[in-house]
Amino acid sequence: MTSPGSGSRLRSAPLRAFAPLALQLITVISVIALFALVWGTRSDDSDLHSRERDGVEYAKALDKLLPALVNAQSNAVSGKPVKKEDFAESLNAVAEVDEKFGSDFGTSNRWSGLRARIETLPEQGGDQNGAFKNYGEATDLLLALYQRVAQASGLRSDADGVISYLQDAALEEIPLAVVWAGRYQDQAVIAGGLPDLARDAALETFNDQLSQINNALTSLAVSRQLVSESGADVAADMASAVDNSDSGTFSTTLLQNLDNFQRGVETLAPPGQTTLNSLPTANTVTSQRIAAQEAAVALSPTLLDELGKQIDDRKSTADTGRILAIALLVIAVLAAIASFVLILLGGRRSRAESIDGPGPQGPQAQPGPRGQQQPYGQGNPDYAGYPAGPDQMGGDPYLNNLDAGRDARRERVGVPR
Repeated sequence: MTSPGSGSRLRSAPLRAFAPLALQLITVISVIALFALVWGTRSDDSDLHSRERDGVEYAKALDKLLPALVNAQSNAVSGKPVKKEDFAESLNAVAEVDEKFGSDFGTSNRWSGLRARIETLPEQGGDQNGAFKNYGEATDLLLALYQRVAQASGLRSDADGVISYLQDAALEEIPLAVVWAGRYQDQAVIAGGLPDLARDAALETFNDQLSQINNALTSLAVSRQLVSESGADVAADMASAVDNSDSGTFSTTLLQNLDNFQRGVETLAPPGQTTLNSLPTANTVTSQRIAAQEAAVALSPTLLDELGKQIDDRKSTADTGRILAIALLVIAVLAAIASFVLILLGGRRSRAESIDGPGPQGPQAQPGPRGQQQPYGQGNPDYAGYPAGPDQMGGDPYLNNLDAGRDARRERVGVPR
């Protein structure tokens, strides 16, 4: 038989058990929400850096094609034969990376158009201006492909300062410097074929010759200025990247190649000289252009390697964050399961104790001869009013005292017992 309060205790037991369980559930839900937030952010970062790594690989292939195309343009403008086999290795390299990443970057159509344009270029440049125009269109398509790779891979939009500056130098400024250095040389070669001013010629002829020279000087000045600006932008990008890096420096090889590139560009296009007063010598410009391009070819792969290293470091950090998020989620779920099991076991034990009632507590009255309990009095160990022992008055001492008092009152008033 249960005690009167056992029912209320049984009804309140589930409530007491549910309170810590609810707390555990709230904790797990909070951890899951935090996990989803961290996982989503870290996953996005990791995916972005994977695409950026693919963009670096694509840019390395383009760097093989760029100098080959610029050299072919210079040969065509100079009247030298162009060997299509010089393009074979670089064309295959770009085709390979475009097959891997072209669908993701949206470069397949651009690459197909560029390759078709290169394959239709003349192998022998008879017309200088025509060769300059045709090859110029091909190099423009190549520069546009660089820009598309930088944009589609996420390199251009990366908020990280180091990655942003390095990609700008590697995928925009160096290719621009190489292309415009080649055009500067080609324009110098073309301008070298212009007739000298015939001051004794007819005015119309003289004005026509003067106009051609002025146009050539303007084109040369623009090309040289673009080379100078691109070289200065590379130096500025590298300085900013160093300032934003954790180490505050880059590899010795990279810095040495950067110095060589700056010297080559400044020799070809001295900073601060925005105009030309006379036509430059083609041979001098050619040697300076070759030196600057060789420095650029040496700088670009080391720069892309550094860019790839920076991307790998950030991808590793993002992947580590994802692993930690998973570990925290697993720990929280296991802790919640363990708490739930302990709560269930504790609730069952409490209900069992409430139903069974409390156990024996101290000595109990022993039943009498016919199942009757001993009277609360003499001989009962629970009776503490008087010491146990023989009762001289017999029966219940309290009733005996009442009888004795009644008899005494009767004797005083003369009433017989």
